[in-house]
Amino acid sequence: MSRSTSKKLQKFTWVTMFFGTVLLVYYLMFSSKSLFGRNEQNSYALYNLRNENYQREAIINELRRDFAKIESKIEHFYSKTYRRRSETAHVDCGRILSGDKDYLQTVSGENRIPMVENPNPDMSCSAVMDRIIPHDHILRPLKNGVAFARIVYKDYELVEKQVQMSYHPQNSFCFAIDKKAPTRFKNQMRAMAACLPNVLLLPDQEPIDSNGHNVNLAHLNCLRALINKPGWNYAMLLQNHDLLTKSVYELEQVYEWLGGANDVELLPEAQRLDEENFKWDPRSLKMFPDESKVDETILNEKIKFSKGGVQGSMSRAAVDWMTRKVNLSTYIDQWNQGRWGVDEMLISSLQISAFLGMPGHFTDQCLKEGKVTDFITRMVQWNFEDESYCASKYKRHNVCILGIEYLRSVASFPTLMFNKMLPPFDNSIIECTAELLYNRTFMGQNDHPLEEEYYKNMVTVLYHKHHKEHNYTLNCDPKYTSWQTRQLPL
Repeated sequence: MSRSTSKKLQKFTWVTMFFGTVLLVYYLMFSSKSLFGRNEQNSYALYNLRNENYQREAIINELRRDFAKIESKIEHFYSKTYRRRSETAHVDCGRILSGDKDYLQTVSGENRIPMVENPNPDMSCSAVMDRIIPHDHILRPLKNGVAFARIVYKDYELVEKQVQMSYHPQNSFCFAIDKKAPTRFKNQMRAMAACLPNVLLLPDQEPIDSNGHNVNLAHLNCLRALINKPGWNYAMLLQNHDLLTKSVYELEQVYEWLGGANDVELLPEAQRLDEENFKWDPRSLKMFPDESKVDETILNEKIKFSKGGVQGSMSRAAVDWMTRKVNLSTYIDQWNQGRWGVDEMLISSLQISAFLGMPGHFTDQCLKEGKVTDFITRMVQWNFEDESYCASKYKRHNVCILGIEYLRSVASFPTLMFNKMLPPFDNSIIECTAELLYNRTFMGQNDHPLEEEYYKNMVTVLYHKHHKEHNYTLNCDPKYTSWQTRQLPL
């Protein structure tokens, strides 16, 4: 049952009860012969009748007041619930979360619900703030906020939705816009940034493409802007269609459990390294502004290489190091000379080059052992086979495009965001995820408690916590089963 139907049913029930009571009183007043018999037409009987009428009128008035109070409470409750878009207002996300497969069929496949784009959304500050800031609720303070560095180029309403889903006055948002993005999209982003003091919008950057050119540069420029914002302890690196799947309070808790360790995907280097034309040691890369303060062995040691998704979670100390302690310009420029996948090497390689001393780093030991460590910032379902292997039956660039079929996985997986969700394909998954986070943030919903031991026992987290201890030995095998082995979708 949809929320609108449930609301109408509640109102109808109370109205029926009210008028039923009125009819009962009327019956008692006028159907009793004992009150109107010929032998009781006297002043005493009339007095009693008037007295009873007054009492019954008092009861009716009290019922009216009670009904008004109940109706007011119902209206107040629904005013605080998540506000849906019109095209998804009828979708019952709760039935999907509960595993109702028959109902799922009514909103997936041929019945899938795409976003109906608003061709002219109201971009006044009052309208933007009304859509983003939860005016009916109070956000409790965070110990530490989160900074979001996101590269965008299209789907403004989705981007705004992402800000709404993760909004908190202590969080900071930076957007780098692809230079090729439509003018209308750029104007909408400028309007949003002008209304919210914790939203930063970088000037037009270099063009960004699907091969990763200028992606690292855009993220680094956002980090340079965000490091000047106080109050956050982790920064998330995101792309346009990454959808957050943890509330502001859940993100705060997870990052506290990471304890300063960076969360970066670490996979074997994919033979994209150009060693014929470039050198990859810190001295050749001019990485340290004052080399006199750096040991010669560090300056001359070749960087270790790894690949991974551009998304990641970097501690504030790591961001400070990347933006203030070292110069990554040459390093980024050399990667940018490649042909494809050029954005997938920079962060991962810094992360495993322990000798560089980046805060929150890891080591290349596990890769040498042929073992891949866990990574919880991004969930992505790769598919190099037929589209039928995706629950949504749709993929792009060998990645399953996620539809409403994945909602139960979104709710239960320990990952912080899912990639990728496209509004023109399926807006139900976006709206239901937004409602899920809203309910967790404001309604006290605790459908899937965070897996504390999972986060605390990640190999990278244990390394960060203990690697400086005298007798510490790195164990690349986790004590738990990684989320990558879980059924997808649930």
